[in-house]
Order: sequence, then structure tokens, then C-alpha cells
Amino acid sequence: MLTTTQAGTAGEQLFAACVTLSSGGDLELFKPLTDDDHTDVTAGRRGKVPALAIQVKTSLSLDPDRRASARMTFPDGKPREHPTFVYAIVYVSEASIERAWVIPSADFNRLTTPGAGPRGKGVQLHFEASPSHDDRWATFRCSRLELGPQLMKVIDGLPAGSVARVPRVPGAHFLLRRDEPRGARRP
Repeated sequence: MLTTTQAGTAGEQLFAACVTLSSGGDLELFKPLTDDDHTDVTAGRRGKVPALAIQVKTSLSLDPDRRASARMTFPDGKPREHPTFVYAIVYVSEASIERAWVIPSADFNRLTTPGAGPRGKGVQLHFEASPSHDDRWATFRCSRLELGPQLMKVIDGLPAGSVARVPRVPGAHFLLRRDEPRGARRP
């Protein structure tokens, strides 16, 4: 039986593969070294800075009511909310993403069922959704082949100024040069 860490890692890897393939390589994904702020992966259009921070949650089975479920815990009691922060919940069956949900954090925080966190500390948000029937999450549901296009749609719909810009450092300059063939000598 997989541990929760193993299941989460497997879901994140499947998510990354599906996003890369279904976007035709137009989205680049980056993995943070730490996950202290609920960001499992960041995504941006190829050649640009990352535009989205994504928390990926994995469900390996359905509950008795045939719903995928996931829980997000915030020990400080403050669920993360920002236009560039999204949740991606993936339902994995037979080593493949069977269904996924891409949900902006404001919608996720509004629609989930809140409860007390572990040992009564903080808050825990409960997500439960049907992979096939209409429910409050149906508008966010997509197939594995729609993950890339769905994330690009979210990026394209971000409010102006919400996407990070590359910082300017006083006194620093970028040097651009063309690639030279291997073995070519510089004068």
C-alpha cells in the first residue's frame, strides 16, 4: 500500500506529464525545492516566468458515494488565496489520471467544506467531487488531455499585474549572445 507521500508524488508526476503533453510543450513546469507554502509545482508559458502556483492533490480511490476526495490543511487557519494560486486535484485510476479538477483558490476556498485541522488546530478544507456527475465542481472538471489547455486558459484570464515580473537589479545586465556551433573558436 502506498504512503500518502508516495501517492502525492505519483499524482504530481502524472499531472506534470499530462500538462506537458496536453499543452504541446507550451507550458513549462518548475518544482519548488520546498513545499512550505502549499506549492507543489509552478507553471508558465514557455519562455516566460511562471504565472501559476499549483497545489496538486491526489485521490487514488473513490469514496462509497463514488466521489474523489482530498483535504488541504492550513495550521495557521488561513487558506491560501490569490489569483495566481490554483488547486489541481487528480483522481488516479490504474496508473493514469482518470479525471482532474483545476480550481482557482478563491473558488476552491468558497466551495469546499471547512473543518477543524488535525488536533483542533487551524483549518482543513474538504474537497469531494464526482468524476462523472454534475455537482458544484463540474465546471472545473477536465480530462487528462485538457489539463494543459485548462491551465493556459487560467493563465490567460489572470488580472493584469497579477503575474510576477522578472525583477530588475540595479547594476545588473543581461548579456545575450547567439549560440555558436560546437568547436567554433571565438576571435
